[in-house]
Amino acid sequence: MNFFSHNPLNRFSELRPDETHMQQLWQQQDARILVMHDSLSLIRETETGKLAAVLRQQEAEELAKLAQVQVYLGSEDGVPYFVLGFEGMQEQLHAILGESYSLADLRTSAMELPQPDSALLAYARGMVHWNLRHRFCPNCGSLTYSTHAGHVRQCTNQNCNRHHFPRTDTAIIVVISEGDACLLGRQAVWPKGMYATIAGFLEPGETLEQAVAREAQEETGVELQTVTYHSSQPWPFPSSVMVGFSAVARNRNLKLDSDELEDARWFTRSEIAAGLQDGSLRLPPLISIAYRLIRDWFNADPAYKLEELTGY
Repeated sequence: MNFFSHNPLNRFSELRPDETHMQQLWQQQDARILVMHDSLSLIRETETGKLAAVLRQQEAEELAKLAQVQVYLGSEDGVPYFVLGFEGMQEQLHAILGESYSLADLRTSAMELPQPDSALLAYARGMVHWNLRHRFCPNCGSLTYSTHAGHVRQCTNQNCNRHHFPRTDTAIIVVISEGDACLLGRQAVWPKGMYATIAGFLEPGETLEQAVAREAQEETGVELQTVTYHSSQPWPFPSSVMVGFSAVARNRNLKLDSDELEDARWFTRSEIAAGLQDGSLRLPPLISIAYRLIRDWFNADPAYKLEELTGY
């Protein structure tokens, strides 16, 4: 499974409209609460490493009075999980929580956390971000309020009364191969030497496979022969799902779109191995589906094993 895919909770979506039941779950002594501030997740240090900070209900009572967002995430073995969301209140959180906890960017801290913790925080991050960014109705501009345990926002304008639901932006990501080489590109803002797979957002009126072919053509000029689904990954930065594919190109002809990519190159396995060994090439981090797509293509030749070169 890809990073952020190990969420252990049963979401119990059918229970969300029952406000009385949700309040009962919140008041359970064994309820567990996560905390998000802007795009940062509350974590804690232990002797064995970092963990998601999971507060008990009593510890979170004071925080709940200040929270701008409260969402029921689901339950595991009868234990309900919630997230409290804040914005522009870092000093208040620090005063209440003290030095035992810290706020961290999940994008950079995910590899230091157990994978179920990372998945929980990714889910929580997505829900808090959506609630904080949809406090006004996109239809009429009126204020919205939270309902269905944080999974629906309803317009306060009785003449509008629209219901709004969390949005996930669909993006495709693909490792393209031709013969013994794969196509990797880089954006100018990336660290020196970093190359990754081709990616882009799905547009209205197209299938995922069409989006793969279009992005490859637009960014690199490469025409694809076959497109095959690989796997998917929640990507809460801020609210996407990455749908991964492998594809075979008709040829290696490149026509680069310099507005999208600074460079794109065909890399053989031996060139990737040499680049990783001498430090001239960097691949995406382990938490990304891009790394897994490259790894699975690279390791398809039994003479190579990417883990031995990257160390992870």
